[in-house]
Amino acid sequence: MMSLALVIEHHAHALEYDLMTRTGRTLAEYVGMGAAGLVALVSFIIHLTPDSVLYRETHPRDDLGMWSTTVKTNAILADIYDAFAQSHTKKGRKAKPYPRPNAKDARTIGRGAIRVRDFEQWWESG
Repeated sequence: MMSLALVIEHHAHALEYDLMTRTGRTLAEYVGMGAAGLVALVSFIIHLTPDSVLYRETHPRDDLGMWSTTVKTNAILADIYDAFAQSHTKKGRKAKPYPRPNAKDARTIGRGAIRVRDFEQWWESG
């Protein structure tokens, strides 16, 4: 187990993020509490779950951290939804996938290329 000083020295950003998102306090606030704050920090670090940033940074070969995040869970659920939807569509048809964040919209507008003169007329019309 790393000492608290080494964790702060090498992983301050990860620890700071976990503290702010999980406790609403900063590293400076815990350090400012004196001995009680340092004991609380050690306890916090020891009991961090695999989905924490500090855990993932200090255990780079452990895939459990990414598997326990809601992002991974949501991706798996969307894949299950897609598989289920596809299995319940008529043969030869493709089921509409579950919407995912940052996915490109596959919609197309129009039927094909527009001639330049038609475009210019459309553009000028307003």
